[in-house]
Amino acid sequence: MDVAFDSVQLEDEAHSVTISFAVPEAEITAFADAWQNFLAGKPTATLELSGYWDGASGAGDITIFNELGLEAEEYDFEPDGATGYDGFAIVTSYSVTATVNGPVTYELALRHNGGSAAADGAAPTRA
Repeated sequence: MDVAFDSVQLEDEAHSVTISFAVPEAEITAFADAWQNFLAGKPTATLELSGYWDGASGAGDITIFNELGLEAEEYDFEPDGATGYDGFAIVTSYSVTATVNGPVTYELALRHNGGSAAADGAAPTRA
């Protein structure tokens, strides 16, 4: 698996990555219709990453933390290390969890924001 955000490789920290595609639906049922009818809306993608927080290297944490509330940055996720999805995304949530006698972990959520540039309205690239 390869995963990167803002040109920083995160696969050494990551233990789970999920990309989800969703298509909201809009009801278009006419009054005389016997059954409900729906139309597909515009798709969206989210990327969720769980990882081990590494304060020594700081690559993942400092990169993610510094992007909170800022413009979209490039992401790349290749589940098999070769083929995957890439585009631009904004950070929608970031949490760090520390437990007694356990590892420090983090959870990151990204929302796709553009294909070849931030906010360009294009789909992720699948290659």
